[in-house]
Amino acid sequence: MSKVRAQTSVFDYMQGYTLCTVMSALEELGVLDALAADGLRAEQIGSNEFLTRATLRYLTERGIVAEDGDRVRLTEFGRTIYADRGYLVWLSGGYGEAMTALGDLLTGRRRFGEDIDRNVRWVAVGSAEIGQKDMWPYVVDLARRFKFQHIADLGCGNAHYLISLCQEVGARGIGVDISPASCKEAEQEVAKAGLTDRISIIEADAGDLQKVPGIDGVDLVFTFFFLHEVLEHGFDVLVAYLRQIQQSLPAGAHMLTAEVAPPGCEADGVELFTPEYALTQALMEQRLLGEDGWRKAFTEAGFEIVDVVTPDLPEARIYLARKP
Repeated sequence: MSKVRAQTSVFDYMQGYTLCTVMSALEELGVLDALAADGLRAEQIGSNEFLTRATLRYLTERGIVAEDGDRVRLTEFGRTIYADRGYLVWLSGGYGEAMTALGDLLTGRRRFGEDIDRNVRWVAVGSAEIGQKDMWPYVVDLARRFKFQHIADLGCGNAHYLISLCQEVGARGIGVDISPASCKEAEQEVAKAGLTDRISIIEADAGDLQKVPGIDGVDLVFTFFFLHEVLEHGFDVLVAYLRQIQQSLPAGAHMLTAEVAPPGCEADGVELFTPEYALTQALMEQRLLGEDGWRKAFTEAGFEIVDVVTPDLPEARIYLARKP
């Protein structure tokens, strides 16, 4: 192999793509947790024996799993990947099909949202896994500091965030999502958590607060990675929507949102996540705002910025604003 080829990173990208796809597929099959816990035999993973063994052989060769008697288990390195599996599920499970069709989307042979779409369920599952590890401790700290008692989650997805926050601070909750599938899964998750008496799931467009009963009685509204979908329609539309939320809330209520900054905002130039995130959002013609932009949007909508927190989620910011 030539010296140039030995130094190139193209094979690293090939490995990253394959590992992302394989680990995401195992998570979607529902076997990754068992692989991490007690290990699995090949026949417990897939019915296609030849492909299953080839997949396990690949993971062994890449140091993700190791043989242990008649089964395989995650290695220490494999567990580090497992801990961050939410990013892989979000990307491969949520956007894999669309990214594979990027050529057709670039030329207009197919249109996103019509001929091909993201997998909303796996976007939600991946986002929940990411948030629980890299963002949630900061959110809980803010919620405990201000002692919120009645919470609304706009664009709640499978309601994992809402359920967790209500459990953490003993609050009641309202979850709103436009997707029937997401609402169905959210209701199942609420029931599983034993919180049907405290959390209501409403199938509605979170952009029309008149269809959200009880919004005028909450002391915290939160939106995680949702407001940039409103920004898609223009900055003025975003401000108008934030003003609608502000006017719907009682005095002294708060709004909390998390968003990823656009590429080029990191002072040290190290961007672990933003370029990939920005590209997936561009599939939906959505753009991102930096901190100055979010401060301006909230201020023009009549909110006061209380705090801006940098979580462990790469290039993300958590904004806490208050209605005077």
